[in-house]
Amino acid sequence: MFKDQKRKMMLASLLAVAIVSAGCSGGEKQGEGTTTAEVEEMTTTYQMFRKFAAPEYPEDGGEGKKTLLEAFEKTGAKGFDFKVTLASGDDYFTKLNILATSGQLPDYFDIDSKTLARFSEEGLLLPLDEYLKDAPNLMKIIPEEFWKEVTFNGKIYGIPKGMNDKPFNLPSTLGLTIRQDWLDNLKLSQPTTLDELYAVLQAFVTQDPDKNGKDDTFGLGVSNETNFNAIFGAYGIIPKYWTEVDGGIKKGFVLPEMKEGLALLQKWYAEGLIAHDFPIMESKQRDELVVNSLVGLFEGSVYYTEKMSSPLATSLHEANPNAKLIMLEAPKGPTGKQGYQEKLYNSEFTALSAKVQDPKKLFQYLDWVADQSDEGGFNHMMYGIENEDFTYDRATDTIELITPYAELYKKGYSNPVRFVIVTDRRSAKPEVREAIEIVNKHVITNALWKSVPAEMDYPDLETKLWMEYLVKIVTGVWPVEKYDEFIKKYYAQGGKLIEEQANELWKELSQK
Repeated sequence: MFKDQKRKMMLASLLAVAIVSAGCSGGEKQGEGTTTAEVEEMTTTYQMFRKFAAPEYPEDGGEGKKTLLEAFEKTGAKGFDFKVTLASGDDYFTKLNILATSGQLPDYFDIDSKTLARFSEEGLLLPLDEYLKDAPNLMKIIPEEFWKEVTFNGKIYGIPKGMNDKPFNLPSTLGLTIRQDWLDNLKLSQPTTLDELYAVLQAFVTQDPDKNGKDDTFGLGVSNETNFNAIFGAYGIIPKYWTEVDGGIKKGFVLPEMKEGLALLQKWYAEGLIAHDFPIMESKQRDELVVNSLVGLFEGSVYYTEKMSSPLATSLHEANPNAKLIMLEAPKGPTGKQGYQEKLYNSEFTALSAKVQDPKKLFQYLDWVADQSDEGGFNHMMYGIENEDFTYDRATDTIELITPYAELYKKGYSNPVRFVIVTDRRSAKPEVREAIEIVNKHVITNALWKSVPAEMDYPDLETKLWMEYLVKIVTGVWPVEKYDEFIKKYYAQGGKLIEEQANELWKELSQK
C-alpha cells in the first residue's frame, strides 16, 4: 500500500510540473522582494487548464498572448499574465482529479457539473460571489437562472457558459443529417415522420442512391456512442433526460415509450437499415462511412451542412463534389410527438482554485474578455486582429474569418484562450445558421440538469447497464420484452435512490 501511495504522489507531482510548469496553484508572482512602491506593478501569472485539443497552440502563447495582454493593459490594468495548458477527453479529467488530490489545482480550469459539485463540497474551489459584483460584462452575458447550476450551499462556485439572444446562437446543434443529393437521385421528399423516414432508409439501402451501380449503402449510420436520441425524440423522450410524469420526474429510459422506440429500432436493424456493426464502431469509423458515401442518414452537427465549416463536410466534398448534407426537422412519431435533445446553454463551466492568488485581478481580465463591444476583448480573443484575421460587418452582425481556426490556434487566439465560454456564431455561414434554426424548432427539454450525489455513486447504471440492454435489444440478441428486466435492475441497483434525490432537488428548484 505504501508503494502504491508513493507512486500516486510521484504521478501527481509529475502532472503538476507538466500542467503548472511555473509552479503550484496560486499563480507565479514576479518581482518578489520589491519595494512598497513597486508592489502594484508585480505580475501574477495565472495557470489556466483548458479541456481542448489544439496541438497547434504555442507553448509560450504566441503573438496572440502578446497582443491580448497589450490591449488589456491599455484599459489601465497592470500585472496580469497567463500560462495555458491543454488536455482533452477523459485525459483532461484524469489529470484534473490527480491535481486536486495532490492539492495542486491550476488557478483557473474547465469543469463539468458533477466535478464542480464534488470539488465545492471538498473546499477546493473559490466562492465567486464577491468578485462577480465587479464583473458587469460577465453578469450581462450569463442569464440569472444559469447561476443556479453553479450554486451550492448558497454560494457561487463556477462560471456558466454565456449567451446572447440571436437566433443563430440557439443552443442545440445536433440533429438528423441526410444526403439531399441521394433524395434527389431517388426523387424522394424530405421525410417528416418515422414512417416516411423508414421508407427513405429502405430506398437508401436497396435503390442505389449514389448511382454507382453497387449494393454498398446503409441507411442509418451510428457509432457505439449512440443513444438514438433523434429516434426516441419521436416518442417524446430522450433516454437519459429527466421527464415530468405525474407530478414528479423520471428518466426517459424507464418510461413505456422506451420499449416502443426499441421495437422500431430492432425492426430497422433486422432489415439492414442500420449499419450492422454499430456496437463496435467508433465515431471516427462512422465519420469514414459518411465521407465515403456509405450512409445516407446520421445524427450530425449543423456545421456539416456547409462544405467548409467542418473537417467532415470538407472531406466529403473533396471525395464527392456533388454531395449535399442538410438537417431534417425532428421527425414525428405515431402520436405526433417530435423533438431533438435540448442542449443547455450552460453545460460548460469554469472554476477557480481556492488557493488562487489575487482573484480580483483575474476577474478584471475575465470581465474584459466577456465584453463583446468594440472596447472589450472578446472579438480580439476569439478571432484575432480585425482586418488582419477577420472582418466584422456590424450592420449584419457577421464575422468573416480571414485566418482559419487552426491558424488562429497557432497564433494563440480563439478556443485555447477562450477563458470565458460564450456561444458566438457570428462567423457561421448562412447554411449553418439555417440548420441551427431547423434543429431548434422542436426540442425535448431535460427537467433537471443538476446532478445528484447518487448519480456519482452509481455511474455504471447509465454508462454500462443501460447501454448493454439498448445494444442487445436493438441488435436482436434479446427480445424487447427483456427491457422490463433492465428497469427492475436499474431501480434495485441505485436508480431508486437517484430518482428520489432528483425529485427532491427538482421540487426544491421549482419553488425558487
